[in-house]
Amino acid sequence: MRVQTGKGTIPWMTVLAIWSVSAVVSLPGLAISPILGDLNKVFPRATDLEIQMLTSLPSVLIIPFMLLAGRSCTLKISLYCLSVTGNKFKLLVVGLAVFFLSGFACLFINQMWLLILVSCLTGIGAGIIIPLSTGYIVDYFTGDYRVRQLGYSSSINNLTLVLATVLASYLANVDW
Repeated sequence: MRVQTGKGTIPWMTVLAIWSVSAVVSLPGLAISPILGDLNKVFPRATDLEIQMLTSLPSVLIIPFMLLAGRSCTLKISLYCLSVTGNKFKLLVVGLAVFFLSGFACLFINQMWLLILVSCLTGIGAGIIIPLSTGYIVDYFTGDYRVRQLGYSSSINNLTLVLATVLASYLANVDW
């Protein structure tokens, strides 16, 4: 099955891949929120500043990396190796790899400074992914098809945020 883009058609799997990138972009700040009250129990020697850094530094790091990734897409400069490659796919793979590996690493961290560092890496990965989530829609779709896909992307983003919040809250109650 193929999907109409305004420029022609693309495979349904390509649209699903684009939507899956949209599902990831809102998750970085979410993971730590439900357990903020329990962090003092888990890390008894953690200061209030460290807990604040854990919640704010990843979001702060999203901004410059989002700007760099968005700019590298338009200038065809890849963050992958800071060379002129113009390959958005490589940039997306690097961003997703950093995002998922750092998110997975959080499961094994038992020191606050390491958790802050890994959370910052998660923010960096998210910053690389965010402009690509809409960038691929702009690349593949035009006109009303683009507007519709941007709406779907926003819906998927928000639905993922709601579902992930419920799941993170449940996991926080169970024992993170």
